[in-house]
Amino acid sequence: MTAAFRGNKYTMGEYARNDEEEAARLWCHENDICITPRQAKWGEPIWYIDIEKGKYPNRKKLGTTPHVYGPTRIWEKISEYQLYYYKKYAK
Repeated sequence: MTAAFRGNKYTMGEYARNDEEEAARLWCHENDICITPRQAKWGEPIWYIDIEKGKYPNRKKLGTTPHVYGPTRIWEKISEYQLYYYKKYAK
């Protein structure tokens, strides 16, 4: 997984999910749990993670991480949150 923003010369890094993380990502998507990065400050490679539930436009915000994460670590943390919801609710 990789991403970049217009006009910036940095990326969000790369991260390869394992099979369980990929299953968790798909489960979250199918169950309308949206876990996404949000840039903390324009021009700096740091992001918060927003967690929402429901279909657009009626999504309910469940929370935002108190910490920011840098490139690559952002994808690791997103996968960690997806695994949390998958393990807690999918069984």
